[in-house]
Amino acid sequence: MADTLAKMWEEAKSLFEETTGKKKPREGKGISNAFGAYTGLSGSLEKFDAANDAALKTGTVKPADLKAGRKLVAEMDTQLKSFVKAKTSYTTVLKKTIDTEIDKRSETEVKSTYERALKFLVKSLDAVGETATSRLGAARQRFDEAEKDLTTKEKMVLNWEKNIKATIARAAAAAGKVKMSPTAETYNGIFPKAARDVTMQLVFAKSLKGFLIDPDAVLQAMNPWASQAGNPPASLPKDASKEDVLGNLVGFIKELKKAQQLVDTKGRYG
Repeated sequence: MADTLAKMWEEAKSLFEETTGKKKPREGKGISNAFGAYTGLSGSLEKFDAANDAALKTGTVKPADLKAGRKLVAEMDTQLKSFVKAKTSYTTVLKKTIDTEIDKRSETEVKSTYERALKFLVKSLDAVGETATSRLGAARQRFDEAEKDLTTKEKMVLNWEKNIKATIARAAAAAGKVKMSPTAETYNGIFPKAARDVTMQLVFAKSLKGFLIDPDAVLQAMNPWASQAGNPPASLPKDASKEDVLGNLVGFIKELKKAQQLVDTKGRYG
């Protein structure tokens, strides 16, 4: 079973603290709002997860089950809106703190680990939000009379835009994790999964029309990072240098941006 959204966010916060060596700041100072439970972020995610889990266990044959399922979908929608409101507040605080860090360094100084860690938190929030939207879309399909009996592929195609946005956001957060800690161990911890999740959606994209960019071209370009053969760039030697790690990561981010461009052009062409 996929990680819960609450777990995704908790792990992001823990990694931030482990990497920066800073404990959760007190409320009202620095980035304290990014960790304070008072914003309702963690609570909304836990409630969303609970409703999603219940929806996955609810049948789709009996009218009573469909009614119950739609009620759970409504709860997921409510909690997602609550999360988005809290996320906006968090992101504003984080970006202000990032701006402060940027103002501190000269043009020749490299980004600090702290600055990269803050950006990782922003990307993690985006990933959680897009993943929630994707899961809500799937839950709606489950209890929709017109879609509940479609094949898995048919459902994936209909929910494609939400799904690929979620995989791209998670991949971007994973890349931010490597930037924060550019080691072979960190890099190998995100690949090939980060790439494979995106390439799976690019395969489904070939069943759709209206793109400016050829989905197959993006798929082929990203496939090296999705390979399970254990070779670069999907996996790097344990003694790979920081330069090797970041160099291979830059290549992946370049292809990830093409995937995002693919999404942005959907429905505008063809």
